[in-house]
Amino acid sequence: MVNIIQEEDRQELLQRPIESDTRILSTLYRRIDGIPFLIEVWRWEAITGSSAVFLNEHSAGMSDANLQKFVSEQAGVNLAGGVTISRRETHTFLNFGFVAK
Repeated sequence: MVNIIQEEDRQELLQRPIESDTRILSTLYRRIDGIPFLIEVWRWEAITGSSAVFLNEHSAGMSDANLQKFVSEQAGVNLAGGVTISRRETHTFLNFGFVAK
């Protein structure tokens, strides 16, 4: 049953909106403390960056500060260099690691 739930979460996460001019370079599914999310590396124009993507049902109760704390402390992601957070209809994106090429 747990594997079925995890697969359903993964499939829902993969239904996230992607801008037409953004290319996903890699995607990693993770689950920490019962919270499923993706870590993605992407390229948009001359910028490469990363995103932690959450389903809103798992992130709605988290403030922006708590979301950043979860990603840095629980997932071990280095957020130095700044972040942006976008809360959309079904998904929340915490974007980080921006590098202009």
